[in-house]
Amino acid sequence: MRIAVIKESECEAPDNCDYICAEVCPVVREGFKETVYPRENKKAAISESLCIACGICVKRCPFDAIRVINLPDEMAKEITFQYGLNSFRTFNIATPVEKKVVGLIGRNGIGKTTNINLISNELKPNFGDYKDTLSAEATIKKFRGKDIQPYLTDLYRGGLKVVKKPQDFELSGKVKEIVKKNRFGLIKNTIMDRDSKTLSGGEAQLVKIASVLDEDADVYIFDEPMNYLDITNRLIVAETIRDKLKEKTVIVVEHDLIMLDYLTDFIQILYGSDANYGIVSHLMPSRNGINNYIGGYLPTENVRFRNWEIKVKRATSATTNKAIALWPDFEVKLGDFNLKTKAGKVHEGEVIGVIGENGIGKTTFMRALAGAIETNSGLLDLGIKISYKPQFVQRFDSLVSDTFAVIKPNYLEDPEIMNIINKLEINKILNKNIKNLSGGELQKIAIMATLMANADIYLFDEPSANLDMEDRLEIMSIISSFVGARKKCAIVIDHDLMFLDSICSKSILFNGESGRNGMTDEITSTSYAINNFLKKVNITMRRDSDTGRPRINASGSRLDLEQKSSGKFFAD
Repeated sequence: MRIAVIKESECEAPDNCDYICAEVCPVVREGFKETVYPRENKKAAISESLCIACGICVKRCPFDAIRVINLPDEMAKEITFQYGLNSFRTFNIATPVEKKVVGLIGRNGIGKTTNINLISNELKPNFGDYKDTLSAEATIKKFRGKDIQPYLTDLYRGGLKVVKKPQDFELSGKVKEIVKKNRFGLIKNTIMDRDSKTLSGGEAQLVKIASVLDEDADVYIFDEPMNYLDITNRLIVAETIRDKLKEKTVIVVEHDLIMLDYLTDFIQILYGSDANYGIVSHLMPSRNGINNYIGGYLPTENVRFRNWEIKVKRATSATTNKAIALWPDFEVKLGDFNLKTKAGKVHEGEVIGVIGENGIGKTTFMRALAGAIETNSGLLDLGIKISYKPQFVQRFDSLVSDTFAVIKPNYLEDPEIMNIINKLEINKILNKNIKNLSGGELQKIAIMATLMANADIYLFDEPSANLDMEDRLEIMSIISSFVGARKKCAIVIDHDLMFLDSICSKSILFNGESGRNGMTDEITSTSYAINNFLKKVNITMRRDSDTGRPRINASGSRLDLEQKSSGKFFAD
């Protein structure tokens, strides 16, 4: 089976390209002009039945808009949905399990959102025939003998009410108009009278989740519910879904492996080629599924979907004992909010984590270090150069390549910078406009721009947001290697504990009351900081015996009780 994908947004025919893909095609040269041809909107199209997969058009397209991929012939029977001519398609389908939580994991652009739209009845399976839609009964018949058939039968015949928290959403009106019941108490009364447009990213996420939980439905779908939530609220949301929806059918898409493992009973892995095609695996118990995802291999299906294994590393200490900078005790007052910090010192090659819930001054602390806001002793001057990636990255009208050139005019001549650009696949989007990037692409550009700056300390506020697990892994490795090789330092705020555990040898734990006050502990080992945070929220974690990844213990389990009694809330 051969599939050809042409990204219409990248194809610049006929304005800036005279169909070079057709000119170089050997089949077209032999007289079969219908192999590569203009479609109705003048963009290029490829006949998959006539294409011989020579790869010439893929290499010669000046806009990197074409992909031609060979798949096993038997995959033709498994296609579930295709968006259009030469477009993304998905094989197999996500499978809800009655009264269980199923997690979907995979790279961005691999079909997770497509699949939840299929099982929420927002999309109908077309089995590759994008010009036609089958009747409900014909669709049910197509899935005869598969685990999904009973679910789709109930769905199409009106027997299931499905509610969904989408990945991207907009809120309108006051919070109390959006969350009318707040039946599980996720939303504090203090924000009920606020206009939704004034909410932070984390507050908006909680409000949307609460509005979905207010619905009395049969099936609940959550697409990336942990985005922008702090660690405390991630745990609260996970516990709410586990405990309050245990008689319901739940689907969760998530990249935070600790939370996904804690939340779910089963896992389905989506793999393939991002933006080209995606394949949904069979159901697996959660621990097995996540470990298979880390390993890049599906043993029951004998499929290797990634040629490398995700190594769950533990952060190493600084490369030298030479201090780069130190800061004194300082305070920051912002309206009614007050932050008190303890003095700190950072060394060459060190990556320092910042742990704590939202609203207790983590971003304020980072902005003070960057000299962006006043402290009780004025603007801090650490006597060094600082590069800062803020929590929320703004879109603006500029090509990626032009933006990089402003920061570092000769970046194309820097082998280390170009190696990072290639690792993150930024080389494929250098000619794209920043205002048109996806959330994940925008985050990678912001991280890259921060590293390009000539600095001694690199500050990153939530660098893992909107990134899939593979990209998070690359970012972990890149930041650690970059500061180590150049004898610099990085300070990282993040809510993914696995991310912090892997990249930060030391961390700062923040305490306080959200929106009112915050205070920092001294810089300690990351495991000690995580242990103290877990003690505060009364959760214990251990390391998986096969992969070393952190896992949350079931409340009241033998391990949970043993660790609590010994004070080892993070069994390192």
